[in-house]
Amino acid sequence: MRICAGKYRRRHLLYPKSGLRPTKDITRQAIFNILGRSIKGARVCDLYAGGGALGIEALSRGAKEAVFIEKNPGVVRFLRENVKEMEGVKVIRGDVLQVLRKLKGADFDLVLADPPYRNGLVQATLEKVDELAVLKPGGWFVIEHHRLEPPECSEAWEMVRQGRYGESWVSVLRRQDEASEA
Repeated sequence: MRICAGKYRRRHLLYPKSGLRPTKDITRQAIFNILGRSIKGARVCDLYAGGGALGIEALSRGAKEAVFIEKNPGVVRFLRENVKEMEGVKVIRGDVLQVLRKLKGADFDLVLADPPYRNGLVQATLEKVDELAVLKPGGWFVIEHHRLEPPECSEAWEMVRQGRYGESWVSVLRRQDEASEA
C-alpha cells in the first residue's frame, strides 16, 4: 500500500498482515479526483482509519490537519508509525461513534469513513456525523461501503456521486449549507 499523489507520493504504509481491508489505490484516486481542490487547507477526519491511507492521502494532497480515529489497539500501532513525523496529525484510539461525541461541532471540511462492512455502521456513522455537526455546512462526507449497505440521505445531504470500485462502493455526499436549506 502506498500514497498515490502529492507530498507523500509513493510513501509505503504499514498494515497488519490480516484483519483489515485497506482502501485500494484506484479507489483513493477516484475519491480525491472527485474532491479536487477542496482538499487544499482542509481539516479532515478519518473514521475507522485502519492504517490511515485515506487521511494520509488527504494530507499528502494539501490538507492542513487530519484526525484519525481507530478502535483496534494493534492497528493503531501501525497507524501511529504511518503518520510519524507528519504535521497536523492527531490519532485517537476508540470507538468511532463514541469519539464523535467528543468532536461535536468540530467543523471538519471533510470526513472520510471506511467502516467494517455489513455491521450497520454506514447509516449509524452518517447519522452521528449529522447529529453532532462534526462536518461544517458545505463539507464533504465520503464513505466506503458494501453494495448492500448504501447510506440513506436525509434532506441535510446531497448525494454528489456514488460508484463501484472493485468490490467496494463509495458514496460522496455534501452537507447542505444553511443558504441551500432555506
